[in-house]
Parts: sequence; C-alpha cells; structure tokens
Amino acid sequence: MSNLWKTAVLACLACACSVNGLPDDTTPARPERAFQIRLEQRRGGQWQPVDARTVFHKDDEIHFRFRTSIGGYLYVLNRSSDGQSTWLFPRPERQETSRVEPGPEYLIPGIKGFFVVGGKPGFDITYWIQSPVPIDTREVEEPARGSQPSTLEPRCRQEVLRARGLCEDNRAGPQPLTSSKHSPVPLPQNTTLVARDLKFRAEEESTNISAPNTEGGVVVYEFRIAHN
Repeated sequence: MSNLWKTAVLACLACACSVNGLPDDTTPARPERAFQIRLEQRRGGQWQPVDARTVFHKDDEIHFRFRTSIGGYLYVLNRSSDGQSTWLFPRPERQETSRVEPGPEYLIPGIKGFFVVGGKPGFDITYWIQSPVPIDTREVEEPARGSQPSTLEPRCRQEVLRARGLCEDNRAGPQPLTSSKHSPVPLPQNTTLVARDLKFRAEEESTNISAPNTEGGVVVYEFRIAHN
C-alpha cells in the first residue's frame, strides 16, 4: 500500500473518531480525496503493472485497476487516436452501475475485461470523472478544439530506454483537465470542477492522485495512452 493511500485512510479514520468516544470540540480539517490507478498489460498470459508513460504496440492488451478513498459515481470514457469514443466504465451493454465505494479495487473495463490497443499511432485519452451525484452520460460531447492530440505521435524519451527495448513518452499518463469545456459529458449544474488543484504522484506500480475535498466537487482528469 502506498504512503499516500495509507495517509488518506488514516485521515478518514481520524475524522470518524474522537478521543474516548466523546465529541471533539475542534472541527478536524477535511482530508484530501485520494485515487489510485494502476495500468496493467497482459504479458505471457499474466497481467503485469507497467509505467503510465509506456508506449504500447498495436494489439497490446491493457486494463486499469482503480481505488478511491471516497464514494461517488465513476465514469471512464476512452477517446481513441481515431476520434472514436467508447465507454469503459460503466459498460452500457453490461448494465453496470457507476457507483464506487471507498476501499474495493475496481477493474476497468470490467472483472474480465480489457481493451486492445489499435488505431493510428498517437494517444488515446481516457477521461476519468468522479461525481458525488449521478451524471447523465447519454450525450457525449465532441472533442473541444485543441483537446484531442490526434496529430501527435509518441517518441521514446531516452536513448537508454530504447537500448533496453523500452519506449516511454512523458506526454502519456495522467494529466489535469484544463477546462470544464473539455469534459466529454455535461457536468451537473451547481457543481465545482476540481481539476487544476489535482496532485499527481507516480509510484513504482501505480499513479496516486489527490484532490481537495471540495463539497460537491466533481473530479475530472485525463489518462493518456501512447501507442505506435
């Protein structure tokens, strides 16, 4: 368990308890919300964690593992380098619920699911949206001008990695959403978009994301998948 995850869990427990079971006169600070994403690739029949900056090849099989420190409604949409949009969570054809609870690990897309890398070389964008209330996802917005890096192609970041047979691109991985107009779905009215205040930290096998515990805030960020 990562240090960030331990801190978030302990903070939640601290808020729920008081000394000797009696009410505390002081109001504790709200803990930050914490999210953990692990990107995995199937290799030799086994799922293995990989760096978020990995540049994948056509027909590679990947999926995500996700955990949250606070309950809500999660929506994950993949927009391919070809501009095609596909829901990864919840999957409409499986009648999955979008509700997520703190603690359990969720596999995206689905318990036995995965998606195959394809399309023209570039970057797929997975949009991650966690809201305190359900969101109507029947209408998916078209990509805003400049928000879809369809003309970019991945490139290896270091000669050393290339010599080892690895290829990573620093433009891949999680990034904050720059504006609510770039959200792929209309956000609920009277909600606060939490994007610029997000903190990203890469661990050995996962990415940890923390967000201020804004009352009623919707957390939105991107996770870019590079492939050639």
